[in-house]
Amino acid sequence: MNKRTGTKGRKLSIGVNIRRYRAAEGLTLKELAERSGVSIATISKIENGKISGGFETIYKIARGLGVLVTEIIIDDTGGAESLVVRRRGKADVHRTALYDYFPQAFRNAGALNPYVMVIHSREPPDLRDWSVHDGEEIVLVLSGKIDLHQENAKPVRLGTGDSACFDSGRRHCFVSVGERPARIFSVSTRGPATRTAGRLNFS
Repeated sequence: MNKRTGTKGRKLSIGVNIRRYRAAEGLTLKELAERSGVSIATISKIENGKISGGFETIYKIARGLGVLVTEIIIDDTGGAESLVVRRRGKADVHRTALYDYFPQAFRNAGALNPYVMVIHSREPPDLRDWSVHDGEEIVLVLSGKIDLHQENAKPVRLGTGDSACFDSGRRHCFVSVGERPARIFSVSTRGPATRTAGRLNFS
């Protein structure tokens, strides 16, 4: 099995990415643990490739680092593109306590991170659990209603067919306000890209 695509290679890739972003932020393991709510021991094991951690754990670490979860879990494939994504059932969903994420087609070295999301949360979580990452985000409500919360701002209610574009560097979260969990299409961007040592890096 190819090391890059195998389980061991995936663990190492995730750990290397977390350590790289932590170093870029100048954070100790203890500081990242405090930001993310994930224990020092767990972060250390993930960084060293001993465990992969599971999506919700990686999601919390990404929030603590202020980056998109895809920047941690996607291997560096040298810019390979995923032009089409075929639905494969349960393999295509990443679940957290707040949202379910269904990844859509993307370019690994590109600047767009698209998801269909199912919003389960019925009230805003603790501020530490709000999302924050560089760039912009646009959301389109596919079904149901949501309240878009942004730190230090009044929530904005969006119904089916409504959309919003906002600075994702400001803490934000989604809350479903209808009878059933709402479904949204979300596309996040990163900052301007520069190429270093053959790969794209986003500020």
